[in-house]
Amino acid sequence: MHLRSHGQEHLVERVEDIGRFERENSRVRREREHIEHLERLRMDQQPPPVVDGDHGHNGNDQHNGAQVPNHAPRALHPIGAFDAPDIHGNRNGIRAPPVENNNFEIKSSLINMVQGSKFHGLSMEDPLDHLDQFDMLCSTVKINGISEDAFKLRLFPFSLGDRARIWEKNLPQGSITSWDQCKKAFLKKFFSTTRTARLRNEISSFTQKNNESFCEAWERFKGYKMQCPHHGFSNESLLSTLYRGVLPKFRMLLDTASNGNFLGQDVEDGMSLVENLAQSDGNYGEDYDRTSRERNDMSDLHRKEIKALNDKMDKMILANKKPVHFVSESDVYQGYQENTEGFVERQEEVNFVGGQGYNKISLAATS
Repeated sequence: MHLRSHGQEHLVERVEDIGRFERENSRVRREREHIEHLERLRMDQQPPPVVDGDHGHNGNDQHNGAQVPNHAPRALHPIGAFDAPDIHGNRNGIRAPPVENNNFEIKSSLINMVQGSKFHGLSMEDPLDHLDQFDMLCSTVKINGISEDAFKLRLFPFSLGDRARIWEKNLPQGSITSWDQCKKAFLKKFFSTTRTARLRNEISSFTQKNNESFCEAWERFKGYKMQCPHHGFSNESLLSTLYRGVLPKFRMLLDTASNGNFLGQDVEDGMSLVENLAQSDGNYGEDYDRTSRERNDMSDLHRKEIKALNDKMDKMILANKKPVHFVSESDVYQGYQENTEGFVERQEEVNFVGGQGYNKISLAATS
């Protein structure tokens, strides 16, 4: 192997301007590629050679594989062709199953009833109450041969308005095909996690009010459970929370009815004791308790009104307040002397006008 050069004929020529050299090489390469591309196009346009006995088809009357296919020219599309809507189809996200009964019809009276209790998607509305109301209205009608999915999915969109209607229109096309899927999607949208957390907090931190009877407290506690059926608390935990949240006198009654320890009772026995105590408390002294609560509420209202009036009076006094100058003894004497001199001057003018001369009135006489 020869590693040493024996002359300058094998050396690369020295390049003074490397940038110019690169541009020249790029130009030569592009020209060569362009010439090769033209050669390929010229070869593609030439018809394939026909062999003796071969007329462009094989024995099965099919085109030979070496023949170039003849493509149809591409159709031209105007620029604004896609601006106009295509043929309108069914865009509803709720797709009810087909009905084979030709006599199927939803009465207009039922539609009016459903539209009379629309759900608008507001924060103060309860989606569970809306579903209960809708199921109750649908239970008044029974049609033979019509499934629940076919009937309720056709009627449910009539019960939505405003934000809820927009949600239903924006559902993916045909994404809901059963009533269970519809209820899950509806609750997932409008029963927020914030509402769930708030109701769970209401349950876990339940406390009976001072002017609230045990019956009313128990109904309020059950209302929190009904508003959030997925609260996740066990019955033991719920009874313990209720026991610790009621007033001491009612805890004493529950312990007395449980032989001294309410928390040691079974769940079913504890629930029966709570129900019995609530029923007894609701039947006894109801009118008296209501009157006392109304008086306390009225007194609180009067105190708030009086406080508001006092605040308004304070603002008015501060707005009209002016600086007050306290009068001293010297100020009183100075004012008295100025008034006396003014009276004397006026008296001199009167005397002069009457032709009596300047008979001044002495201060001693005026005093």
